[in-house]
Amino acid sequence: MWFAVIMPDLSIVIVNYNTREPLRRCLKSIQQEHDRLDIQVIVVDNGSRDGSADMIRQEMPEAVVIEPGRNTWFSGGNNLGVQYATADYILVLNPDTLIQPGMLQTMLTYMQSHPGVGALTCQMRFPDGKLQSTCSRIPRYLDLLLGYTFLGVILAPWRDRRRAEMWYTGWNRDSDRSVEVIPDSCMLLPTKLGTQIGMYDEQLKLYFTEDDICKRIIAAGYEVHFVANALVLHEEHASVSQVQRLASQVYFEDLITFSRTYYGGLATLFLQTLMWPTRRAMDAAQRLRGERKAIA
Repeated sequence: MWFAVIMPDLSIVIVNYNTREPLRRCLKSIQQEHDRLDIQVIVVDNGSRDGSADMIRQEMPEAVVIEPGRNTWFSGGNNLGVQYATADYILVLNPDTLIQPGMLQTMLTYMQSHPGVGALTCQMRFPDGKLQSTCSRIPRYLDLLLGYTFLGVILAPWRDRRRAEMWYTGWNRDSDRSVEVIPDSCMLLPTKLGTQIGMYDEQLKLYFTEDDICKRIIAAGYEVHFVANALVLHEEHASVSQVQRLASQVYFEDLITFSRTYYGGLATLFLQTLMWPTRRAMDAAQRLRGERKAIA
């Protein structure tokens, strides 16, 4: 006897690190969409000490909970979670987000009707309703020099013009459009494409992950889109705010990794040398503010 295997419409992968209460709210917002879609929820808990895993099992017993027993970071956690996805489409989602009514169906319908689109995001707002100016162009080497070294201060008008172009200044995020980079705090993509490109480069722990994956999606011949008539609320930085000095350290490490991958060793050594004063000044300021560097 043959039995039909019913696949979910969408697999949502969430990587969590000590964000139990934001995650609880996120899961509740997903549950409200179950009447519209069959959703598989996969949560990778990166060694949280706040009872997140127990909360998930209590609030959403049908969710797949993965506990690697260590911090696999954003990239490693998502790669692990994607291995359990059974739907044709994956939504990479941050735990500090709130799904708004109809958002998942709108994004999924858009993706299904645009086969040339390899990754998709939607409009993001803070919980108070303020718009988040997400989406950007892929940073070129010159943008890294102007953005992270004293050259940006010396050449401020040039830096500001390039920054305005990079962040699509003048576009109010009120219309659908093709972009180069979308936030992977809310990124929908076909499962087969994710497998094809290998999802995330785990050399990048937390930052520049979206720039890297979107660059590879575009290189594979697909477009990256923003859809305006779907909305997610995003608290932003719920995990990294707990360890700000560590987050800053990882940020610069990931920046160097991204630069080395796409712009080569010599160019990156030059960038690293010019960044040294900036890094020292930032670290000193964070120490004075008493910000933590270690994971608790």
